[in-house]
Amino acid sequence: MLDIKLVIAFVVILIVMAVLLFIIYRRSKWIVFRSIRWRAVLMIISILALVPFFQINSDQNKETFIKLGDDPKVWDSLYDAVSNGGIVALLNSRTTDAMVQPKGYSQATMKKLVKKYQGEAKSINATRQNKNFKNQTVIYTLSESLTKPSYVPGLTISDNPLKKLNNIMNTTSSGHMVSSGYGGGTAGIEYSTLTGFNITAYKPTITMPYSQLTSSINEKSTVTGQFDKKIVVHPYVGSFYNRRAVYKNMGINYFYTTDSDTPVKYTASVGGGNHASDTSAYKNVLSKISSGNDSQFIQLLTMQNHTPWTFSGRDYNVIEPTDSNADLDTIESYLQGLHYTDNATQAFLDKLNKLKRPVTLVWYGDHWPGIFSFVNTSTDALSAHSTPYFIWQNDAAKKANGTVDVSESYADPSDFTAMVLKMNNMKVDPYWALKTELLEKVPTINNYKRDENGKLSFIDKNGKNIDEKSLTAEQQKLVKDFKLVQYDITTGKNYLLKTKFFQKVK
Repeated sequence: MLDIKLVIAFVVILIVMAVLLFIIYRRSKWIVFRSIRWRAVLMIISILALVPFFQINSDQNKETFIKLGDDPKVWDSLYDAVSNGGIVALLNSRTTDAMVQPKGYSQATMKKLVKKYQGEAKSINATRQNKNFKNQTVIYTLSESLTKPSYVPGLTISDNPLKKLNNIMNTTSSGHMVSSGYGGGTAGIEYSTLTGFNITAYKPTITMPYSQLTSSINEKSTVTGQFDKKIVVHPYVGSFYNRRAVYKNMGINYFYTTDSDTPVKYTASVGGGNHASDTSAYKNVLSKISSGNDSQFIQLLTMQNHTPWTFSGRDYNVIEPTDSNADLDTIESYLQGLHYTDNATQAFLDKLNKLKRPVTLVWYGDHWPGIFSFVNTSTDALSAHSTPYFIWQNDAAKKANGTVDVSESYADPSDFTAMVLKMNNMKVDPYWALKTELLEKVPTINNYKRDENGKLSFIDKNGKNIDEKSLTAEQQKLVKDFKLVQYDITTGKNYLLKTKFFQKVK
């Protein structure tokens, strides 16, 4: 997380201080503790006093440090440093107990797991015709704070601002995405889409994997490892969520932001909004689509519908509720923003469809905006964590790859890559074979329910909750294998990185 120049300067300062202290020690006649024994005791006490700070966000210490004044801002390391000081911010970003170790975890177990899913990959690949995305582009679009008004219990409005999105979802693979966030948590959802790992498999102390698990994120075990060229487009500043360090680990070739060396070109807002419009965001993506023979991955993070909502139009009015404390003006402004997204997204797809290059688009809302105060997020938890998603191919992609309907009534964002590979009849490596098995045989992971002991809960096609212990024996085995993989990569000894479990299919 630290610039190498800063590290070198810090080491030089330490050396200079050590030399000066040695000189003072040799020349000073006033030395309190001449005894080696006392100095050893004091050194041990000093070290023991510091140990809790290295576990600042662990289960046993987190509440104590909050009472002492720590106020973690792990979504933005700069903001965290300003609020808590640089050293505490650095300690806030690390973790000591990210995930409960699955039973039976060992090198021998992981070797057996590799062999098992090499066989599963071979079986899946026997029915798939396409090797990789050479000459093609895959785009993941995170639509900031976007949900459908129809997903909001108790909300009645004068007209639907997402008519075109509804039509898109009716004509391609789509459904509800189960978000781990409410009113925030963008990077956690993004982390799941790119890595295939599930944030609820971690202990509740892990709220921002980008900041807390930076060193465990790598190119091999993410969707980016399947592509030759990969970029991220974000029409905003790039400092949030430690993204620059994370994307470097993922092998991202360039992160285009408003403050990057080569900044995004289009940043115009719409309707009095505070941020770059979705139209501007899509124009930036269109300008980056490759014309070469490489396989290309693009991630777009939009900003148009991020708080605050200041859109001037009021074409969509709230009819119900009328007797709540809800800020109806803010809600109507938000609805206006959805209207702009609706038009821009349809125009984006129309332009993608004119391209000769095959393009597959994964599009999803990351979480609800935190403005529907009349909704009980406990009794209506599933609704409050539901956003729309669709996976779409342009005509060139359908012609090149064929197509498969991969719709799920409720989808886990960590399954998106397995869904994209299946839709395009792409062959898989052992990791994505495991993810495909989970997609096809196990109910959707419930992304908003956390458990101290690492137990997962699930949602069936009708939105009913299912405990992990209620799964079939085959399903429980798949879930255990998934946990073993996630643990090995993020908290364990990385046995899998030394095998052919993660491979770019060629």
